[in-house]
Amino acid sequence: GIVWLIKMSNIEKYTGSDIGEFIGYIHKGGKVKSFDEDIYLINIHVAGLYYIEDIDEILSDMKIGDILKLSREKCNRYDSYAILIKYNNKKVGYVPKNKNLILANLMDGGKELYGVITSLSEPFENYKSIKCDVFLKD
Repeated sequence: GIVWLIKMSNIEKYTGSDIGEFIGYIHKGGKVKSFDEDIYLINIHVAGLYYIEDIDEILSDMKIGDILKLSREKCNRYDSYAILIKYNNKKVGYVPKNKNLILANLMDGGKELYGVITSLSEPFENYKSIKCDVFLKD
């Protein structure tokens, strides 16, 4: 992974290639911080909102930046790559079928994915919309 160095209040990427120089930096009090940000994968529209009975109530609780839980639904009779999306343990929809194959394969391989809401329609509007960024938990 990437190694970040912390000098006083600044964080900088270590660009040296000599291990001796790096060890010397550490001995002189330099701090090392591992790269620990989750990995952005894709932005999606949540599919299937029109099939959720209480979607307007759920939408009224949501805010941009809120977390969405993604979980595999391998036994889904319409799509064996289905990924269910929940907000506060309430079903809100699915990752669109045309975007779920790679994400499902990552999840089937043991990777944890989650969504972060990037845009929302207002509750009770005719057009229902939730968009989210999907991240791979590092």
